[in-house]
Amino acid sequence: MQYGKLRNLDKPVSRYIMGTMGFTDFKKFDEYFAQLDTAVKYGITTLDTAQGYGRGVSEVAIGQWLRARGNREDIVITTKGCHPLPWRNRVTWYDMSSDLFDSLAKLGTDYIDVYYLHRDDPAVPVSEIMDALASHVRAGRIRAIGVANWQYGRIREANEYARSNGLPEIVMAEEHYSIAEQIADPFRAGSGTISGPKWAEARAYFEAEHMPIASYSTLSGGFITGRITRELVEKQPEAIVEGTRLAYCHEINFKRLDRTAELAREKGVSIAQIGLAYAMSGPLDVYPIIGAANEAEVVSSIEALDLKLTQAERDWIDLSSDER
Repeated sequence: MQYGKLRNLDKPVSRYIMGTMGFTDFKKFDEYFAQLDTAVKYGITTLDTAQGYGRGVSEVAIGQWLRARGNREDIVITTKGCHPLPWRNRVTWYDMSSDLFDSLAKLGTDYIDVYYLHRDDPAVPVSEIMDALASHVRAGRIRAIGVANWQYGRIREANEYARSNGLPEIVMAEEHYSIAEQIADPFRAGSGTISGPKWAEARAYFEAEHMPIASYSTLSGGFITGRITRELVEKQPEAIVEGTRLAYCHEINFKRLDRTAELAREKGVSIAQIGLAYAMSGPLDVYPIIGAANEAEVVSSIEALDLKLTQAERDWIDLSSDER
C-alpha cells in the first residue's frame, strides 16, 4: 500500500480509501467486519462513511469494529454530515453540530480525522460555515476539514476566508473523478464531479492548490469495468442501477470505454485497473474510494498502484486526443 499526508492530520492516509456506503444491514455485521479486516490486512487504513449511509448502519458497524479490534488510533475515519433532506437544505450550525455529535456517538470515538460537509448550500455564506467548522476543530472533535460535492469556486472562497481570519482550511475534497464523465447527476441531489472537458478549470484549481481528492465512483458505478455494454443498455436497461445508467451510459463514455478496454488488453490488465491507474497517474493527488467486496477485488486494486499511464495514454482514453 502507498500512503499520503494531509495537512492538520498526524496519521498517514492510505492511497485507497475503503468505502462503506454498502453497509446497510444490522444483520450483516460479520460480513462487514470481514471486509474491514481484509482492507486493513492489505494496508487500507482509511475508511469513508457518512452520517446517513445505511440510515446509520455504516457508522455503527465501523464503531463496533473499531471497539472489537482496538485499533482506533491506527485508522483514519472520514465521515460526512449536513446532507440535505427532500424538504430542506441542512448546511447550518445546528445541523452540523447535531450530525457531528451523532457520528461521534455511532463511531464510538471522540474525534473525526476528516469531517466533510456532504453537500453545499450556496445560500449560506462561507464565513458562517468555516466559523462553525473551526469551533469544532478547536474543541478537538475534528482534526481536518473536508467537503464533498462542492464546486471549486466555493472551496476557494471558503479557504480565502479561512486564511484571512486565521482559521483551519478545507484540506480535502471528495469529488467524482473518472475516465467517464457524468452526463447527468446520478444522485439527483447535487453531485460533485471534476471529470470530463467541462471541468478542466476545476482540475486546474485542485492541482494548483495541491489539494488531495478523495475520488468516489472512480469506476463510475461499475461502468469502467466492461460489465455494462451498449447491448445491455438497449435491451435490458432495468438491469443497470438507475444512477449509473443516467450518468454514464452514453455513447461518448462508451467510446472512452472502448479505448480503455483496448489499452487494458495491450497491457495485460483489467479495465478496472486501467480506470484506477488513470485517476492516479495524472497531476492530481487522488485517493480513490473503493468498494471492494472481497479479497480478490482488494488485491486487484492494489496491483493497479504500480500501473502508471503516460499523459498521452490518459489523453487518448478520455478522448482528449487521438494520438498516444
